[in-house]
Amino acid sequence: MERYYSEVLSYIARSVGCKDKAQNIVQEAYTRLLSYKRNNPKQNKTQERALFFKAAKNIVIDQYRKNQHIAEPDETEIIAPSFYEPEAKLASQQQLVLLNRCIESLPTKTKQAFVLYKFKNQSQSQIAEQMGVSVSMVEKHLATAMLACRQALKKQ
Repeated sequence: MERYYSEVLSYIARSVGCKDKAQNIVQEAYTRLLSYKRNNPKQNKTQERALFFKAAKNIVIDQYRKNQHIAEPDETEIIAPSFYEPEAKLASQQQLVLLNRCIESLPTKTKQAFVLYKFKNQSQSQIAEQMGVSVSMVEKHLATAMLACRQALKKQ
């Protein structure tokens, strides 16, 4: 699957017109496929390339649809955003605590790559240079971290 990464990245970058957005999309697709492979170990490996492309393309479509469905509020009835509701606020706080614990429990290098990428907004190549590892290794660290966070949220 790793051998298709740059090919999928090029395809998605052309599709969305931004290499940074494309990296995020391809990383998410990679994470989804890793999760899928863990849950389906007997899956035929001959379709990995097609699955990788399809997963990335579906993420692009999902993001497009998400951006298209932002409706304007009706003038007669304005509803307060859900984050003002006490239950939603408590749930958000609990998720943050859970994610913080998950990030803290990651191996040192994985945690470092994840924090630099998600919170310091550094590119994967910048992180690789700073950590003294390959971009491929940074991708693996990020995939591991995102998968751990997703699994932690699923358990909740």
